[in-house]
Amino acid sequence: MGNRLETAAGRSPERHAEMVYTGADLLTDTLVRLGADRVFNITGLGMLGLGRSLLNRRNEISYVSHLNETNLTMMAQGYARQTGKPTFCIVYHASGTALAMMSVTTAWADNIPMVLLSTTGARTTSGRDQYAATPRSLTEMSTQFTKWNYDITTPERIPEILARAWEIASTPPMGPVHISIPSDLFDIELSGPVPREDFARLRSFDSPSADPTGLAEAEKLLRNAERPVLLCGSEVGRLRATDQMLALAEALGAPVLSEQDPSFLGFPTGHAQYVGTPAANAALLAEADVALAIGYEFTEKGMPGEAPMLRETTKLVTLSADPMLLSKQLWPDLALHGHPGPSLRSLTELFSDTPLPKADRDRNLATCTGPRDARSAAIADADALPGNQSPVPQKKLIREVYRQCGDDWIVIQAGSTLGWHLEAMYDFDDPLNFHAVSGKGSAQGWGAPTAMGMQMGAPDRRVLALLGDGNLMFSATCLWGAVQYDLPVVFVVNNNQGWVCVPDAIDAVYDMNTADPEREAMAWTWGGAPIDFTGFARSLGLEAERVATADDFAACLEKARTSRKPWLIEVIGE
Repeated sequence: MGNRLETAAGRSPERHAEMVYTGADLLTDTLVRLGADRVFNITGLGMLGLGRSLLNRRNEISYVSHLNETNLTMMAQGYARQTGKPTFCIVYHASGTALAMMSVTTAWADNIPMVLLSTTGARTTSGRDQYAATPRSLTEMSTQFTKWNYDITTPERIPEILARAWEIASTPPMGPVHISIPSDLFDIELSGPVPREDFARLRSFDSPSADPTGLAEAEKLLRNAERPVLLCGSEVGRLRATDQMLALAEALGAPVLSEQDPSFLGFPTGHAQYVGTPAANAALLAEADVALAIGYEFTEKGMPGEAPMLRETTKLVTLSADPMLLSKQLWPDLALHGHPGPSLRSLTELFSDTPLPKADRDRNLATCTGPRDARSAAIADADALPGNQSPVPQKKLIREVYRQCGDDWIVIQAGSTLGWHLEAMYDFDDPLNFHAVSGKGSAQGWGAPTAMGMQMGAPDRRVLALLGDGNLMFSATCLWGAVQYDLPVVFVVNNNQGWVCVPDAIDAVYDMNTADPEREAMAWTWGGAPIDFTGFARSLGLEAERVATADDFAACLEKARTSRKPWLIEVIGE
């Protein structure tokens, strides 16, 4: 039989002509050689050979498992979101792939480089409705949401396909890739040199700037504008172009707006030129004559009476690394295709060579004053709310998190009603400390497992997840993993006893006032169900407390903040 692939930690084995190894060994070795430092997997029947291989190499590539594939893959995309590197997640047949699909859709929506590998039935029984059967290709399940799909058919092609998946997922615009592997490949034995091992020689560089002629036209439009605005999309933060965005904004003095529902922030929200979201700045946008949108999603909600974000007379310039984003929702006057980092740097240099006249820059800065003053006043009102009030006002909760965690912590926003306040109540001087699901995605249950994956990706930082009670109920079993992997995440659960965002939105859109009995009848509230998040968290090994006032929350958060253990704080909130 020869020697199976078993090596000491920290090095890949030297290949010998007589060495015998399996398809599973080849897969594991490829991940190690690609530089993947973690693999996410739940081992099931048909994957035992893979489990053996990952066990043997666990000192070279960390192994992360969980109780179900939804939580597992949410953790994986959280890890990829934080590190910016592709994450490999290996799931079980059709059922595991179906459970992973919510993670695939969010990875698509937020451009996260995740590689999903689905084990499928053995080739010898394919098409016979065998155990854990798939009628056709398993990758058909994800085709709409992935950059590339492929069904591996021979073990020799495993290195080539996984290396290609790594590159495709991580090249802007980043996104998920889905690969299927027949289960019998894991135990097929091979010998001799590894096929297509030459992928390890690749050094990839990819950050092309937009065309200079187009950048010059954009510079002219912005220079001649009387009411310019800068629309900073999630792509700016995701592709780490925040410094370049800041330099351009300060050269122009123009107000900066985020997306309405950003997945990343690309501009510090405490900056004097940051004015907030489109919903809070409708009047400013109505007066804009030129708008530069950088990696910006003009995501429509599809609600009755929804109006375009910009008026038709506004000159729109779009810049993105994603060609699909240049003219998708609003038709631009000028479209620039390029990575935001070098493109914004080149655009800013045009203003450095010939600075904007001081009078024009001062005029642009003046348009930021009103929105900034309103923001400051709203924060002051929140800070002035009494600390003994119950239920705890959401604005007060967020302000307390900011007071204690400030810009040191990574904050995940996964509460529907909390999300209405976080961007306005929290100054992210480092915008990369903010994370949420974009307006393109919809993923209840996303927050807690994603926070855990991000904590894995930032072991020297601390992560806090702001969760709605409904959001956590989708994925509450994930809390087990926080203890299993010793992740010091702080989960703050706003328990307002239901899907309050739903009836509140209905009331707002249709000018109604739904009463509590009506909300309970529609299952928009939990009714009399004594849901005990604190008790559940404690049963899984977390530290946990329930608080009913902001003062109590402050004291509890201080304990959680100074601890290095996973914590859950259940807040009786609005």
